[in-house]
Amino acid sequence: MKIITVLKNQYFWLSLIIIFGFLVRIYKIDAPVADWHSWRQADTAAVTRNFIKLGFNPFIPKYDDMSGVSEQPVVNLGRFRFVEFPLYNIFVYPFYLMFGVSEKYHRLVTIIFSMGSTTLLFFIVRKYSGVLEGLLTSFIYAFMPFNVFFTRTILPDPTFVCFSLGMIYFVSNWIEKERRKDLLFGLFFTSLAFLLKPWAIFFYLPLLYLLFKKNKKFILKFFIFSVLSFLPFLIWRLWILQQPEGIPASSWLLNSDGIRFRPAFFWWIISERLGQEILTATGMVLFFIGLIIKPKNGNYFLHFWALSAFLFIVIFATGNVRHNYYQILFIPVASIFLGKGFLDLLKGSGLFLPRIYTIPLALLFFVLTFYFGAKQTVGFYQINNPVIVEAGKKADKILPQNAIVLAPYNGDTAFLYQSNRAGFAFVPLPITDMIADYGVTSYVSTTYDPKTAWVIRHFKVLEQNPGFVIVDLTTIKVKLDYLVDPEP
Repeated sequence: MKIITVLKNQYFWLSLIIIFGFLVRIYKIDAPVADWHSWRQADTAAVTRNFIKLGFNPFIPKYDDMSGVSEQPVVNLGRFRFVEFPLYNIFVYPFYLMFGVSEKYHRLVTIIFSMGSTTLLFFIVRKYSGVLEGLLTSFIYAFMPFNVFFTRTILPDPTFVCFSLGMIYFVSNWIEKERRKDLLFGLFFTSLAFLLKPWAIFFYLPLLYLLFKKNKKFILKFFIFSVLSFLPFLIWRLWILQQPEGIPASSWLLNSDGIRFRPAFFWWIISERLGQEILTATGMVLFFIGLIIKPKNGNYFLHFWALSAFLFIVIFATGNVRHNYYQILFIPVASIFLGKGFLDLLKGSGLFLPRIYTIPLALLFFVLTFYFGAKQTVGFYQINNPVIVEAGKKADKILPQNAIVLAPYNGDTAFLYQSNRAGFAFVPLPITDMIADYGVTSYVSTTYDPKTAWVIRHFKVLEQNPGFVIVDLTTIKVKLDYLVDPEP
């Protein structure tokens, strides 16, 4: 009777999931961009901030970093940021216009799209598994600790997932029912998903599964649909080729270090990412139970989706090993099969122990999954080096608006972002050459190494304390005693 009540009130329960899912994500919503993966968040946030500073032009997005990050590293003095089409930044831009520049609006937009993903995931799973499975999947997606953190970060990936889920939902409806409105919505979501990330192609596999269950005449329609959906992305890629220095190197994401299928690959992906951060040990048990049990309706749509997620991890092996935010794409699949495994174990089966054992095991594993996940991800929220925020604020206050800042931080642009200035996040050349060739005017450092000591000795110090130093490189304090500054 209670299950029947839940099914009848499905939208009430979904609304509760969305409301509380939203609330858990506003934790530290106003935190500075100095938490986990702050370098990628800083680059994304800088594009929106420069829409305000330099004028709104989504076709020529710019960020703060002037260093060379393309396949053939050359300096990027124009500060072009040609990665994904800045759709995510476009959604944030009105908030910046109305309320001022603040990273919390970036996080707010991410949260809104993550709640959209929660809703779409419910409708997808309800269609292929049922209402209860849909609600449970949405619950897991909304409250999985790993996902809670990353779906309130300043990254385009959660927005990409939302549009990809929209693509799956509407295109699958179109394939099955051939309704015009599903075609139009499917075209909209698919085009935007590809504009955000070409990885949208990995969401195609379950759709192809449905397509080949359909009559052969529909294949031509689907092909035309795919060409139209892919066209905006193709135009964008041709456009950005005009400024190759603004296109970050990406070939290394595949297997640049040869890690694919090596023991270290399985250790990082299965043990560290799935076994600790995302599913945790107990969640992996439930996930694989859900994955290996044959669907009662004989429809393997969700299994093909899981296969596509695993293919993404395998093909982009180096990227997935080095950056755990790449697994944001995997979270919907993780939520689906974790939920299925939990329900399968809860309901019992002839293949399992008696339900007197499986029910408490299912409940225990389910609760521990969230507990273990929270323990693993709580550190992601920490500001690992607060002094870069302090130094950046001071630099923003005392440096000219047109200053070009050298803020060495091992290539991490989070420090440069805090200064609210363009410049470099590492020292690729002698500082004297960077002054002469690239017009660098200021030096900000939180490390008192030999290079910093040389700068302090020869140039005017604007601010110095135990935490950081800010130096004016346009004013020589004493005659340069050698042309090339020392390496640290």
